[in-house]
Amino acid sequence: MFGGLFNRMYYGNPNKPDLKYEDLKKKRFKLFFTVLQVRFWKLIQLNLMYSVFWLPAFIWVYIQSLVTAETGEPITLVFFLVLLPCLLFAGPATAGVTYVIRNWARDEHAWVFSDFKDAWKMNWKESLLIMLINGLVLMLFYVAVTFYRAMAMNSIFYFVLYYFMLLIGLVYAMMNIYIFPLLVTYKLTIRQIYRNALIFTLAKLPHTFAIFVLMVALFIASAWYILPVFVVGLTFPMLIGVSLANWVFDKYMNPKLDGVEGEGKES
Repeated sequence: MFGGLFNRMYYGNPNKPDLKYEDLKKKRFKLFFTVLQVRFWKLIQLNLMYSVFWLPAFIWVYIQSLVTAETGEPITLVFFLVLLPCLLFAGPATAGVTYVIRNWARDEHAWVFSDFKDAWKMNWKESLLIMLINGLVLMLFYVAVTFYRAMAMNSIFYFVLYYFMLLIGLVYAMMNIYIFPLLVTYKLTIRQIYRNALIFTLAKLPHTFAIFVLMVALFIASAWYILPVFVVGLTFPMLIGVSLANWVFDKYMNPKLDGVEGEGKES
């Protein structure tokens, strides 16, 4: 009884056949649910491992939320100075997890530990830089929004800037759906990764926004009681985002690899 359960957790469900490659572009929606069924236990296994790397950030954010709730004091620069190394700690792990999920979302094989480790080693420098940029952007975004919100009481100009910054922050957040999939899939510079992520976000804005809202809602729902986020709250939303990224890559990049900035990182 339990032997079969553990086999499914490690190997997936053998009764769920893989889709043929030529069917992928036409059956992305069906593929997502097939992958979700076949890789369900592996996604949980990967989520448990991935959560370890996000634990410092979760703990620090939780502590800050308690302090803010008790004292009413705003977030200070110290919060971001501590959060930044926590984000860097999760950077290479994000590249590893993205690579594994990207393969699963394309109905390709990937080992939870060995492929995670290989993608970590291949992309650790770029992933650290990406997380550094994300941390700095988050800090600047918070400072700008706080300042413009305070000034908006007295000036329509700052009122407009306040909502403009919110819009910029939303676009940048949605870009992260594509940033790590681009990193682990193509040989691109950091500048090219961000440029292409912005292009894809704007080109598929309705799709990207809908998927972003779904991912955030799933994460918040799992984090509401804290513990579920360590089981399903990271890799399950990531599967949704990576599935969208794979579809966008098939539409815009894969048919014209010679004409884009960069070439395939792996076969």
